[in-house]
Amino acid sequence: MNKEVKKEFLWIDKNNKVISCEETNKVLNENLSEIISTLQNSFDDAILLGCDENDFKKKINKLLDGLEFSIGKE
Repeated sequence: MNKEVKKEFLWIDKNNKVISCEETNKVLNENLSEIISTLQNSFDDAILLGCDENDFKKKINKLLDGLEFSIGKE
């Protein structure tokens, strides 16, 4: 995984402003770190099990493209 991705980010709100709350940024960065770790492990498993790299990436991109806010939608 690219080491650049493991750094901490400042996050942008829906008004295109930097989120200044340190705790919010901490939570968002921890979540991103968990996603990166899980995604890397899943990708490695898929390749070791014989999956085509591009097929795996296409499926993940399709999943990302389909993400929607879900809280309160049940």
